[in-house]
Amino acid sequence: MERKALSEEMERTLKLLADLQALHGRLCQRCESELCHHEALFSLSMGFKNAPLCCSCLAAEFEREPVQMRDELWSFVLHRPCHRAGWAWANRDEGYDPAVLPGCLWPYPRKASERPRAPKTLDTAAESCESETWDAGDMACGDLVLELRLRLRRMKPRQVLRITATDPGAREDIPAWCRLTGHALLSAEHPLYWIERKED
Repeated sequence: MERKALSEEMERTLKLLADLQALHGRLCQRCESELCHHEALFSLSMGFKNAPLCCSCLAAEFEREPVQMRDELWSFVLHRPCHRAGWAWANRDEGYDPAVLPGCLWPYPRKASERPRAPKTLDTAAESCESETWDAGDMACGDLVLELRLRLRRMKPRQVLRITATDPGAREDIPAWCRLTGHALLSAEHPLYWIERKED
């Protein structure tokens, strides 16, 4: 059993490293600044694999202060072996000692870009709270939160998404992702999770 868990963790780590390398040289989808590897890792952690954002634009997306978002994501990285491996790779590739906080994000992330806001309408206020279901199967880590982010984005505020996620990492990944994004985790009884989409 322990051997299988190690193998699954290694598989998650290799996939994350491949995703990180694929984002090399990419620009932030909002402000078009070049992403450092650490920001690419943050984007993957938050489900922005296909549309990566710099730390400040990621913070604006979730209406957080950039330093607060950076620190919360740093804590998230520290508690996941595959993400720690990605962080170590980013440090090595950018020429930082593995034990130091990289200068690309410390002492603070670059200035945030403004987040465009959609005007609220009466229709928005009257939207229903019907629930949706999604079977994520054994989808892991970056792919899980990417799909989760996209599904919740299509839903209306206060709607509930019921997820079945059998990957062992979901026990930690889904609650942590909800804390970081502001969506409410109503219940978590692995492999079943209920998430209420936050208000806009």
